[in-house]
Amino acid sequence: MIKLSDYIFRFLEEKGIKHAFMLPGGGAMHLVDSIGKSDIDYTCCLHEQAAAIAAEAYGQHTNTPGVVLVTSGPGATNAITGVTAGWIDSTPMIILSGQAKRSDLVGDKGVRQIGSQEVQIIPMVTPVTKYAVQILEPSQIRYHLERAWYEATTGRPGPVWLDIPLDVQAVVLDENELKGYSTDTEKVFFINDKVKRVVELILEAKKPLVIAGNGIKLSGAQKLLYELLELLKIPVETTWKTIDLFDEEDCVYVGHPGIMGDRGANLILQEADLILSIGSRLDTSVTAFNEKNFGKNAKKVIVDIDGNELKCMGVNKEVAIACDAGVFLQELLQQLKRIQVDSLFIEKKNTWAEWLTYCKNLRNNYPVIAQAHRETKGFVSAYYFIDKLCQLLKEDDVIVPESSGGAGEITYQAFRLKKGQKMKNAAGLGSMGFGLPYAIGSCIANDRKRTILINGDGAFQLNIQELETLHRLNLPVKIFIWSNNGYASIRAMQRNNFEGNYVASEENSGLTMPHIDNVARAYGFKTYKIHDNKELDELLPELMKDDEPLLCELMVLPEETVSPRVKATVGENGKIESGVLEKMWPYLEEG
Repeated sequence: MIKLSDYIFRFLEEKGIKHAFMLPGGGAMHLVDSIGKSDIDYTCCLHEQAAAIAAEAYGQHTNTPGVVLVTSGPGATNAITGVTAGWIDSTPMIILSGQAKRSDLVGDKGVRQIGSQEVQIIPMVTPVTKYAVQILEPSQIRYHLERAWYEATTGRPGPVWLDIPLDVQAVVLDENELKGYSTDTEKVFFINDKVKRVVELILEAKKPLVIAGNGIKLSGAQKLLYELLELLKIPVETTWKTIDLFDEEDCVYVGHPGIMGDRGANLILQEADLILSIGSRLDTSVTAFNEKNFGKNAKKVIVDIDGNELKCMGVNKEVAIACDAGVFLQELLQQLKRIQVDSLFIEKKNTWAEWLTYCKNLRNNYPVIAQAHRETKGFVSAYYFIDKLCQLLKEDDVIVPESSGGAGEITYQAFRLKKGQKMKNAAGLGSMGFGLPYAIGSCIANDRKRTILINGDGAFQLNIQELETLHRLNLPVKIFIWSNNGYASIRAMQRNNFEGNYVASEENSGLTMPHIDNVARAYGFKTYKIHDNKELDELLPELMKDDEPLLCELMVLPEETVSPRVKATVGENGKIESGVLEKMWPYLEEG
């Protein structure tokens, strides 16, 4: 015999779950007691949103479910933002929420609440989960756990949610009488003929390009991708979620395209005559809201496990394959290996080698870091900071850019990864406030390796309480805050679209920021402040020489936002006066 709440955590232990993120509450009292008696190491965050975000980061880095435990009512609703991020970015997650006892549930009574802190959470989270159920029959717990695990980890991964009433948590079960969930046989993808057409397109192409999407990681197919590129020696570009698949010096890597990408990568994409997109939904950040002109000179092969994504995608498709990325790569490699000794294949490899060299040279002609960034006076250039940081990082460092604003956009655009480094954020939802809890989850997922958090001063406020969680755990996280007097990206939007009518974006329009260094010291952190590029050169090497946690505030150019190459004069108040040399995303234009 076993109590139902104990059964849940034993199930998770047997599945290999080693860590969970939580915040306790009365509606989950038995679940809280049981996780405390289990061998699962739990992190108690100070806000349920932060717990869900940390779990999402954990799931992204480990490709195993990030587990969240929250109480009923506000505990559950607070977690929805992190779960939504996991839904969009296909992150395996398991959320366990407490609930009022069954006799106090609203059900179909037509009232708003009966039980203490009762909220009908399942209808709220159903659109952002693969499986969401309130468990009313204790005898079905095995079925729901097994199905939830299957849904979270199979096909296109995503979050699942089990809502468990208080009295159900406490039921004592005979586990030998519990019925499980039986799945159908594994789905078979019949793609041979379509892959045969892909091989024909590859052999016809003079300028092929691979776009490597997150589906490759989620299917564990990285080695198959590397094998394909080793065989063909053709250029590859990455999305935000896969930027750490390749180091900057990799012989086939030519950047990442899109609105927040680099100009060289976008030019290469526009010159390609074949684009092979694997495991990417080619969202608007990649297509620059102009699917018609995306890769306009190329035939396109799009591979995505989600057929609905293929239907919604406005990019013209020569071949569309609804298939797991790993299955597709395996079949493609098998067919290519059969012809690798053919004269046409060998001839094409010589052509592709010339194309790859051209791509490398083209990208080198459009560096993201310009002389203007190095010569910035009176403030720190965010681009220059990224340039110097990349030089000082170790090969096993974990990098976490904030999920929105310049701290995310500039970092991804300018970063030069080394082999072995990992870099992730919640790019799909793009919410402020993810940085700090995401860094906690990322650091734990990577066995407490040194983690670098790059955060904006505005976004940092949304989960600033997690400084205490970070301090309690003594994680080796170095925090760099870009202080630019509020919301630089919002100010840029208001300048460009509303003639500079600032509203709630800086001090004179109703927004203020605290003294971050004072707040951080109250939480027990060493703090530093860097005012300009010269101070950055002097102090940053000292800050990066060890793994000790710290918070460093960078007084960055107030109006510096993501851009291509800046021609550089910086006027009073730190405003860039020169404008942009060239558009970064050429496929925004017709023709």
